Amino acid sequence: MKGKLYAVGVGPGDPELLTIKAARIIRQCRDIALPKGAKTEGLALQIARAAAGPELSGKNIMEINFPMVKNLSPRDLRPGAEAVLSVLNEGRDVAFLTLGDPCLYSTFFRLAGAIQEISAAIEVEIVPGVSSVNASAALSKTPLAVADQKVAILPAVFGMGDGLDSALRDFDTVILLKVHSVLGALKKKLAEMALMDSAVFVARAGLQGEKTCPLNEAPENGADYFSIVIIRKAK
Repeated sequence: MKGKLYAVGVGPGDPELLTIKAARIIRQCRDIALPKGAKTEGLALQIARAAAGPELSGKNIMEINFPMVKNLSPRDLRPGAEAVLSVLNEGRDVAFLTLGDPCLYSTFFRLAGAIQEISAAIEVEIVPGVSSVNASAALSKTPLAVADQKVAILPAVFGMGDGLDSALRDFDTVILLKVHSVLGALKKKLAEMALMDSAVFVARAGLQGEKTCPLNEAPENGADYFSIVIIRKAK
């Protein structure tokens, strides 16, 4: 009997936001997988260690190489997929850790696709986690949607053009992820659209040094990688 592949969301950083189910899966799996060298996934392992405590010691930590290419294909991930599959074929479950939630901008589905391309019979279970979007909204006390309001989530670096314009036109709340590299341009754009007063900046929600402030007070230089801007048009 083959093992099961779990995608485990460990939340945004605070170990207390790890779900009871996620902690149980991490404890029960002897094999833990995560992307190699990625700062976010290294953090995911730290969160798991803080939540699972000494029970994480002695486990097999599998670092999966995700090549830094623009269009990542299942073939690019085949070595990592084969490594995980070899464990699953021995009947052992594998927990793949992902920061936040596995279904929101996670690397998990790329790996799962590469594994299932080799063996479609693999069973997969997704354990949801608190996303940075939810953590940022809670920290800044910003409602994301009320009643029939609409929400859009965009990666900032890809959403600074027409994508952001249309989102701001059609949605009541727009969340931009990883704004650290485009903060100056974003401030300028929102000021021109008279939306600066509707935007809040959140950095490191759920992590040490978390911060929230109006966007116009956010530092343009040295902004943290884990930074989000929430633009809330609706009152």
